Amino acid sequence: MLNLPCLLLARFLAVVIVIPAGSGLALDKPFSITAKSVALSQSANPIGKIRPLGMLELSSVNINGLRLADLSDLAWDEDDNVLYALSDHGALFWLRPIFHNGMLVDVMLLKAVPLRELGTDNTLTGKRTDSEGMDILRGHNGIKGDAELLISFERVPRIVRYRPDGHALHEYTLPAALREIKAYRGPNKALEAVAFDARHGILTAPEYPLKSELEGYNRIFSLSGSSWLYPIAPNSGITSMKSLGNRGLLILERDYKSVLGGFLIALKKVAAVPANPSTPLTVETLVTLDSSKGFNIDNFEGLAQHRNNRFFLISDNNDTFFQRTLLLYFELLE
Repeated sequence: MLNLPCLLLARFLAVVIVIPAGSGLALDKPFSITAKSVALSQSANPIGKIRPLGMLELSSVNINGLRLADLSDLAWDEDDNVLYALSDHGALFWLRPIFHNGMLVDVMLLKAVPLRELGTDNTLTGKRTDSEGMDILRGHNGIKGDAELLISFERVPRIVRYRPDGHALHEYTLPAALREIKAYRGPNKALEAVAFDARHGILTAPEYPLKSELEGYNRIFSLSGSSWLYPIAPNSGITSMKSLGNRGLLILERDYKSVLGGFLIALKKVAAVPANPSTPLTVETLVTLDSSKGFNIDNFEGLAQHRNNRFFLISDNNDTFFQRTLLLYFELLE
């Protein structure tokens, strides 16, 4: 098990890198954010159905007034070799992972931009900044510079399509059940996950079941109108979701047991989303990581597919000194 007092002291003494606005480093050239390699567990063997391929603890960085913290989701742009990281304070960071012999060894920061309101140049403010879920469109078509990002929000529930420079392009109409915040378990328990699926279009899910939901189930919604019951444990929430094409969906779940570091993270797979939404989805647990069992984890919220069966996970440190931003790279063993 992790030594909590030592962990808290280490977080308190951690150095925060500050890049002043206008320094030029933010936009002119990539720079290392002094990522530190950390082990997921004491063993290098596969865990469940994943094989860890490196994990980094990322330093907090203030760049052009935007802080590399509170990271809630990821999206990989194969065409431009960029890993986009979304902050739940309405900021988008462009990262470039560095590999050696297939292992994640470092990450460079390329750019940081604020998200803006649709139709204006105004940055998001107040409750409208709570950006949580993200997926990418046209990031794997062989054309540089044409990718777009789907971003979902809590507090003011919505799904908006963005350019990677932070400018909004379109806001989608949500299913009636998802439009009012009073339908959710709380303002901070709304649209945590979003994904594009070739068969079903844009999919989304609230972090926790809607107030009206059947006990023991959350629900995945398609913006086209269909929805599917998703079986879930009482204290677990859906924090990220990605389509695997004809292989189904990959779902990241989190049970946030304690603000001082008690986490249970589960990666699950839905083999297929049926055309008929009348029956609950069939879910397979691929791996469970429990901090009380010695796994060196934090508040994992974001997920992105890299190449083939390799993926990234990112943790949200809640911008606190006793939590960490961890970027885990792993191979899914199927």
